Amino acid sequence: MLRAKGDHAAGRADKKHPRLRYLGWDRIVIKRVSVASSVALVATTMTAVGAAAGTRGYDLGSLLFEEHPFATNAPLAPVVAAPAAPPQVRRYAPAPYSTQPVPPTASPYAAGPAINAAPRQPVYRQPAWQDGAVAPAPWQLAVSPAAGPRSPPPKILSEVRFGLMVHDIGPFSSNEEGGLNSNVELLFVSPDILDVIWSPRPHAGFSINSEGHTSQVYAGLTWEWPFWGNWFANFSLGGSVNNGKTTTDRLDRKELGCHLLFRESAELGYRFGGRHSISGLLDHISNANICDKNEGIDTVGLRYGYRF
Repeated sequence: MLRAKGDHAAGRADKKHPRLRYLGWDRIVIKRVSVASSVALVATTMTAVGAAAGTRGYDLGSLLFEEHPFATNAPLAPVVAAPAAPPQVRRYAPAPYSTQPVPPTASPYAAGPAINAAPRQPVYRQPAWQDGAVAPAPWQLAVSPAAGPRSPPPKILSEVRFGLMVHDIGPFSSNEEGGLNSNVELLFVSPDILDVIWSPRPHAGFSINSEGHTSQVYAGLTWEWPFWGNWFANFSLGGSVNNGKTTTDRLDRKELGCHLLFRESAELGYRFGGRHSISGLLDHISNANICDKNEGIDTVGLRYGYRF
């Protein structure tokens, strides 16, 4: 029934306005009229409410028809990233050398005036011996002008000799004890007080027997005479202290009579290389019949020497 009435009303409208049926304008007009009526009604109502409340009314037209703040007709420019700057390398250049005095600077730690210090310049002094003279000795390099040249340090040790000796072999005494003696001897520089007796060199040494027989420690003076180029001859005189038997019944030991004996030696040798020597030695110890017994001991052997 309702559908029939609607169709009948539509048919009458089509008869009055036949073009609207073909264009579909009837529905469009009805919708726009309804929207406009609703907007006008809302605006009138809000204006009346605002006037009644004593406040300013809202202009809905400005809100409805205002352009969007982000709307623009201009095309957006493309965002292009800025090129990265190349890395900067800090290069340190050495400061030029300057001989000018350093300007004074105020020190935060000093209360007094700043110190103006000039840079120190190296000073080279030409050694005197580089002009053709002979170089000085090491002890003459550090010399104060007031003190003058220093004298060389005094020499004490002159020569050392050591070797092997055959114990109690004669020829001035009988052969009773045996073994080998290890001999070491030091010769010292002759002091000036011995010039009156032809400048002998003081010596000190020892001989140790390999079989536990008589050993000795000795000291004395040695005279030396060079001849035939590098050949030399020595003669020494002194005393010795021994650990031998003063009296004994044993046939393999000497009766020395005393522990303190005289000692004499003779040596013949040859020097080579400036400082080296090879020599043959004969020494004799006895008491010169001072004690009750006096069986002396003779040793013969070879020694090597090094002269300082």
